[in-house]
Parts: sequence; C-alpha cells; structure tokens
Amino acid sequence: MAATAKPAVQDEVTYMRPVSNCAGCGDTKVSWAVMEGMRRYNREHNLKGKDRYEVVYVADRGCGNLQGWHNYRIVDTIFFMGSGVIIGEGIKESCSDKQVVITASGDGGYNFNLNAIKIAGKNKRWGAINVIYNNFVIRMTGGQIPLETDFDKEGLSLGYEEVIHVNPFHVNDNAELFKTLIDRYFKKEKILVVADGVCVLDMTRDARAEGLKMGHFEKTEECLDVKFAKEKERVAREEPEKLKDMPRFKCRQCGIGLRCHALLNNDPSICQACGACKQFPCVTDCLAFQGLSFADSVSIDQLKKMGKT
Repeated sequence: MAATAKPAVQDEVTYMRPVSNCAGCGDTKVSWAVMEGMRRYNREHNLKGKDRYEVVYVADRGCGNLQGWHNYRIVDTIFFMGSGVIIGEGIKESCSDKQVVITASGDGGYNFNLNAIKIAGKNKRWGAINVIYNNFVIRMTGGQIPLETDFDKEGLSLGYEEVIHVNPFHVNDNAELFKTLIDRYFKKEKILVVADGVCVLDMTRDARAEGLKMGHFEKTEECLDVKFAKEKERVAREEPEKLKDMPRFKCRQCGIGLRCHALLNNDPSICQACGACKQFPCVTDCLAFQGLSFADSVSIDQLKKMGKT
C-alpha cells in the first residue's frame, strides 16, 4: 500500500476529549477514507471554492454515533439505529447539487431496516453509496450475533449494482475507492461498501487466543510529540504552576488525522495493531509500525500464516 496524502488537520480545541471510538477503530478509518475520497475527487477535477463538492455523511445510532459531534469532522448527523439510509434519502431532497449524501450502518442496523436499504437501492432519482460497518456482532444491545447475512446476494437483490468488500484499515486504498465511487454516484449508480472486521478489540482478542503476537506503532526520539512530552515533564518538575496552561499534546497530527487514542496519547501499550498509521506520512518521518497488523489482513488464519514466515 502506498503512503496516503497527509490527512487534513484543523486546530484541535477538543483535546480533553479527542475522539470517542477506541484506539484503532475501523469505523473511523472508513469515515476518514470517505472524507479523503471527496478531497481527492475535488483535487483531481480542480474544483475549488464554491465549485467544490462536499459530503453529507449520515450514520445510524451505534457504530456511527461514536464518531460524531466533535471537531474532527467525521459523521454529520445521527439518528436511531437502522435509520441512516432512509434519513439520507430524505436529506437528498434538500441538498444542493454540490452535495453528495453517503450513508452508513452497522451490520446490526442493516438488518434492522432492510426496507430502507431497498428504497435507496431502487430509487431512480439519486445515486447511493451505503457503507456497512461489519463487526459481526450487535454491540448496542448486548453483543448478540446478528442474523446471517450474505451481503453479496442481498445487495444485488435490493437494487445495488455492486457490493464491494474492503479492509477498513487500508485507508489509502479506500480513499481512492471512494473517489471513484463519487463519479458513479453522479451517474445514479447504487453501491454497497461492506467494511469487514471493523472492531479491532474483537480481532485483538481472537488473535491473542490463537497465540498471535500483534505489532504496534513506534515513534522515534525526534518526534515532536515525544519532545513535547519531555518539556511537559520538565515544567511539572520545575514550574508546576504553569502545567495547567499547557495543552496535553504538541504535534498530534497522526492521532488527529487518524482519530486514534493510542497515537494521541503516544502510548503503544494501547495500540490495537490496526496498522492504518503504516500509511500515514509523518511530517518528521518519526512514525513507524513494527510487526503484524490488521492492515495486513483481517483474517486470523492468514495472519497466523504470515506470522510463521
């Protein structure tokens, strides 16, 4: 996987509550790819200012709602579980011709409102890009195993031209995918994108149960964040009255860009080995990843084979 363009980072004003999802969350990685795909589409077509297109990203309660309502510009609006797609169809009625509505559901939400999925797939007025966060469990109501779902067969029967499965941690590849899907959206095509294995917590537990040792990110001593941490230690030791006025982090671009607690806190011990940061071009070339990651594969069996080589 080639290195991706540097994620857009705005001034962080929510550093006390930087992101809601877990470190390495696959949902936020897919959401980043959606937004980056639109940025790349605008750049490719040299669209600037009022000529640029923008995404309106509509998600369900559940995997979607943990991503929104803060300054990292992930999910725009959230409704009850299973409602994202049908609400998105309504939003299209009031959107400008410079807005692209992309909807998202968890695998549980998908089964809760199949009729809405069908309406979006059969509606001839607009295109549709519908993302499914597939973590193989209904987390919101206690962790039940969801209904058995054959997205490939069901998607086609519900009116979608194509069902595309992606590894959520291939952030660069997925951004390129969404860039191309926006063109298809304008042609009124209907696409279902299934992000398999978005929950790194579940996958990490499965990997450990199989005896797999997953990798983690590393930062060099030249990292701006590491340098700032040392300065903070000095202030705490020598000028503790000034500590309250210092932000928690200095650089933070990798953590903010990829919405990751582990990177934001510069703490490899909570890294969940998603591997998305392997594709992140650190501005000071200080970020690396060592060992196996779920960006290599979300299949435990395949990771076991890789671990033996």
